[in-house]
Amino acid sequence: MTYLARSAPSDDAVPQTYLEHVFHVLVRSRGYLRKILCYARGWDAESICRIMELAAEYHDLGKLCNENQKVLSGVMQAVRLPVPHSDAGVAYLTKQDAWLSALLVYAHHAGLPDMDEIAVRGIRNSAIEFEIDRELPELLRRHEDNVRHTISVKSIYKNQPILHPADIRVLFSCLTHADHGDAARASNEEPPWINIPKLRASERLDSLHRYVAGLSSEDKMTVRNRMRSEFFCACSAGIIVDDIAICDAPVGTGKTTAVMAHLLNVAIKKRLRRIFVILPFTNIITQSVKTYRKALTLEGEVADNVVAEIHHRADFETQESRRLTALWHAPIIVTTAVAFFETLASSYPSTLRRLQNLPGSAIFLDEAHAMLPVSLLPLAWNWIQHTASEWSCHWVLASGSLFHFWTLEEFKSTELQLPNILTIEGQKNLQRFEASRIRHCFCPETMNLEELAIWLKGLEGPIIIVLNTVHTAAAAANVAIKEFGVKNVMHISTSLIPVDRSNTLERVVSRLEDKSDTNWCLFATSCVEAGVDLSFKTGVRECASLLSLLQLAGRVNRNSEYQSADVWTITLSANDDGVTRNPSLRISARILREFFEQGREISPLLCTEAMRKEMR
Repeated sequence: MTYLARSAPSDDAVPQTYLEHVFHVLVRSRGYLRKILCYARGWDAESICRIMELAAEYHDLGKLCNENQKVLSGVMQAVRLPVPHSDAGVAYLTKQDAWLSALLVYAHHAGLPDMDEIAVRGIRNSAIEFEIDRELPELLRRHEDNVRHTISVKSIYKNQPILHPADIRVLFSCLTHADHGDAARASNEEPPWINIPKLRASERLDSLHRYVAGLSSEDKMTVRNRMRSEFFCACSAGIIVDDIAICDAPVGTGKTTAVMAHLLNVAIKKRLRRIFVILPFTNIITQSVKTYRKALTLEGEVADNVVAEIHHRADFETQESRRLTALWHAPIIVTTAVAFFETLASSYPSTLRRLQNLPGSAIFLDEAHAMLPVSLLPLAWNWIQHTASEWSCHWVLASGSLFHFWTLEEFKSTELQLPNILTIEGQKNLQRFEASRIRHCFCPETMNLEELAIWLKGLEGPIIIVLNTVHTAAAAANVAIKEFGVKNVMHISTSLIPVDRSNTLERVVSRLEDKSDTNWCLFATSCVEAGVDLSFKTGVRECASLLSLLQLAGRVNRNSEYQSADVWTITLSANDDGVTRNPSLRISARILREFFEQGREISPLLCTEAMRKEMR
C-alpha cells in the first residue's frame, strides 16, 4: 500500500507520497550538512551524518497512523492531523539510544525545547505515548515496506558526540530547511529550482576595485580621500589569518568598502561561501546596500539577488529575491544585529532553518559598539568564538569607537589580543589625523532650553545637536525657532514615522551641500549617531556616553572640509519642563563628565576604560 506524507494542494494536483517526502528530506538535509562539513572543525563527520540521516528518515513516521492517513488521503476533512506525528519517530529513536536524532524529530515543528524542562518531563508526548508505543511495530513495518527499496538502512551512531548548543541548532537548521522546503515545493509555494548566485569573491573584489577607482577619480584628492585610498588598498591586499580581527579606523575612512575588500580577500584565501554585513540600524543598512549593489553586482546578475537587504522595511523586486533574502541564500547579506543574533538564539524552525548557511562565512560586525546591550555581550562573544573556531567563520569587529570588551575579566579572555586589519603605521596616521579633525569641548554650566538656543546662536553653523530623549529633542527644536527662524531649524528622531525621517534626512543632506548656507541647525537623537553620512561644522551632544560622543564626532567635519571644528558636551537643566532624563545614561554620563573634569584627552583609546567603569 502507498502511504501519503502530504495531501494534494489543489483539486487538480496529486498528493505527495510518504516515500517521496522522506527521500527528499533525506537528500536535501544531507546535502546541506555536507556543505557545512566542508567548514566544520573537529566534528566526527560519520556520527554527525548518522544523526542527521536518522532524523530525516524517521521525522514523519507518525504520519503513517491510520487517522492521519485518512486526512491526508481526503477521506476525512480536518484542519490539522488528528495524531501529532513527531512522537512516533521520537519513540523509535529513543529506543535505539539515538537521542540527538530524537531531539531533532521532536522539535522539527514545535521548536527546540528548554533542555532543563525536558530533563524533568521527558521528550515524549504524554497524551499519545501509550497509543504510539502500541502501534509502533506496525508503523515501522509500513515504513520499511514503503522506503527500504529506495533508502538503505542507516546504522545507529556508536559515538554520542558532545555538541555545543549552536552545533545542535545548525543540525536542526538542516533538517527543518529540508522539511519545510520540500513541503513548500510539494505545495507549489516554491519553484523546483532557484538560481542562487555564488560569491565569486575574486570577481567581486575586482569589481569593487573598479568602483572605488571611479570614486577616486571623481573626488578631490584631499588628505582624507588619500587616507581612504591607502586604507582600501591595505585591506584589499593584506590578509589576517586569525579567525577574529578588529578594525578601529575612525569614522569617515571608508570602512564600508575597505572592510568588504578585506572580507573578499579572506574569502578567496579560505574559500568561504558567503559574506554577512551586520549593522545596528535600518537607515545605515539601506545606505550600505546601495553602495554594495553598485560595487559588487556582476554583469547579468540581479542586484537584489546578490546583496540581500534584511529588515522590516526592505522591499523586493521579485518573490525569488524575497526567498533568497529571508533564507540567507544570497552571497552577500546585510542585516541588523538584532535579526542576526536572534537567529543564533532562536528555537523556532521558521527562523533557524536559515542558520545552515552561516558556517564558512565572513562576517563584518560594523558599529560593533552598538551591536547589543552590554548585558548580552558575553553570550554574543561565546557565539562569535564558537562560529570562528568550529565553523571556519571569519569575523571583523569594526567601529570608530570600538571598546575591547573581550579583554575585560567578565569575558574570561583577558589574554586574548585580536589583530587589527590596519597596519600599526596606518593606525598611527589615522589617529593623528583624527586628533586634528575635531576638538572636544566641555561646557560646565547647566542650561535650560532657552539658554541653549541663545548659546547655539553664537556657534558656527551648520550645527547638529543630539539630545538624550525624543521629548527633549522636539522641545529644544521648538524653542530654537525663536532664535534661528522656522526655516532654519530641523528635527529628526524616532518620533517621526520612517518616511518622514527619510525625507528630513534627504533635505539635511541637500542643505549641507551648500557651504554658504550656515545659519541653521538640526536637532536629533542618537538615531543619527552611527554610520549616517553627514558632515556639520559644529556638533553639540547632551552629556551621555563616551561612545555616543565619539559617534557624533563622526558627523562633524567628516571629510575635513573645515580647517577646524568643535564638538561640545553640554548639560541640560532637569528643572526645564521640556527636558526629560534618560535613566539608562546616568552612569555613562557621569563617567564622561569625570573624563572632562580630569582633563583626559577624548579619543577612542578611552572606550575600553569607559566600558569597564560602566560594567562595574
